[in-house]
Amino acid sequence: MAASFLPTVLASTSYLSAIFIPIIGWVLPGVVFAFLFLYIESDDISDIN
Repeated sequence: MAASFLPTVLASTSYLSAIFIPIIGWVLPGVVFAFLFLYIESDDISDIN
């Protein structure tokens, strides 16, 4: 059963690269840049000794 199931799973997931490439290339850097910008611009200086 596993031998016949694996090719159908791989064939049905061939579109995932078209989804992951924009996520890795656009969404992930945007989220990281937004987080770092908010972290850098935060005015919480109470942790500085």
